[in-house]
Amino acid sequence: MAFADLREYMNRLEKAGELKRIQTEVDWNLELGAIMRRANDLREPALLFEKIKGYASDYPVFANVVGATKPNIYGRACLTLDLPMDARPLEIIDEVVRRFANPIKPVLVNKGPCKENIIKGDDVDLLKFPIPHLRALDGNRYLGTWHTDIIRDPDSGWVNWGMYRHMLIDNKSFSWLANPAQHGPGLYYQKYEAKGEAMPIAVAIGTDPACALASISLVTPYINEVDLAGGLRGKPVELIKCETNDLEVPATPEILLEGEVLPHERSSEGPFGEYTGYCSSDRALRPVIRIKCITHRNKPILTVSTPGKPFDDTTFVYSVCGSAALVMELRKLGLPFKSLFLTPSMMAVIVSTTETYPGYVHTLSSAIWGTKLGIYRPTIIVVGEDVDVTNMDEVMWALTTRVHPVRDIHVIPRAPSSPLFPFVSPEERATLTGAAVCYDATFPFEWKEKTPQVVDFQHAWPKEVQQLVMDRWQEYGFK
Repeated sequence: MAFADLREYMNRLEKAGELKRIQTEVDWNLELGAIMRRANDLREPALLFEKIKGYASDYPVFANVVGATKPNIYGRACLTLDLPMDARPLEIIDEVVRRFANPIKPVLVNKGPCKENIIKGDDVDLLKFPIPHLRALDGNRYLGTWHTDIIRDPDSGWVNWGMYRHMLIDNKSFSWLANPAQHGPGLYYQKYEAKGEAMPIAVAIGTDPACALASISLVTPYINEVDLAGGLRGKPVELIKCETNDLEVPATPEILLEGEVLPHERSSEGPFGEYTGYCSSDRALRPVIRIKCITHRNKPILTVSTPGKPFDDTTFVYSVCGSAALVMELRKLGLPFKSLFLTPSMMAVIVSTTETYPGYVHTLSSAIWGTKLGIYRPTIIVVGEDVDVTNMDEVMWALTTRVHPVRDIHVIPRAPSSPLFPFVSPEERATLTGAAVCYDATFPFEWKEKTPQVVDFQHAWPKEVQQLVMDRWQEYGFK
């Protein structure tokens, strides 16, 4: 089940017809990013760019790592988990929940492929890698788009793995989009900068897929994502010590950057096209990561992503991993619901349930907004248990037939917000405030026997007639 490293995963993609090698020379400046987006829109395989303009062939770029596939758009996400490519969203979410519930601790090793080349001090040069300028609207070349940031809490020892975007400043540093409510940035602001201390950080680029998926899982604090990665793999992740700090990092990534974030140092970051489908975060002063050491494999493969209008090349793994994390949190609280889905835009949570008491929807939505994942989900849609939360036709039907325009729209003013949200005003973007809303697309608890009857195959005919029709389906001439 476990992929030993990124290269083993790439071999699996190639066997499945899901890897395309591009041997034509491609410019890292805009052309590569445009190819990525066009290929993603057409549901082409993952892309390995083998010739980047101005760089030797020893420095390829791997793109659209977990993008959409044909005919099942979740097919490549299934491959990352070694699942059948025709698995459906709720099946994938259930499997991720099962694996997250069985975490496996990592093991420490003395050597690993990421140490094949070690570069320190004045020899550090980030520009040796073909870092792309993905889109003309982006503020600069972006080094961190599909990777794992590794940060330790100096008090508890908890190690956070996250994926936060990084824009190149020069050959030894890059800026960091660090929203305070996120775990890694929160550690920097509260545990290091507040004390005037530099924060050690490591950035692993080109890990095996389980490590990347764990990094975007959006689980609650004090859960070590490396343990979740072990659960996803069914095998411990091998860790190795850094050269210049005491962090322990994956032993098999293509590229490993060791650095520090100094207190109160800021540099311009952004704008950048994001998962919302917009370029809405302004250029602003943000923390700086200064690199002290680079280790990398021979012929290192740079992994990149181009987030944007859904479906982008990471939509599906973000959706299933985020959904799984939230399912686990709500179950811990004992809140009843049938199923849950974080939409591909990552802006909305759709959850199906039956009201167990008047106002239960408020309890459920408040619980969601109180989680790590929910704090930055401005829209919650609660539907009945008869609605498939992954079927947007059914969700829209529920929204337009069950939501009372006055009674069932619940707005939360001045809710926490993100600079990535396209709908917030400039003033709200500056203060990181906005609003949140819950659409109650269930029928009220008080209606009980007066609830309108759903008219479809499942609900409008007796079970025996449904079974009769299904048993005779081919006899009627259907396939």
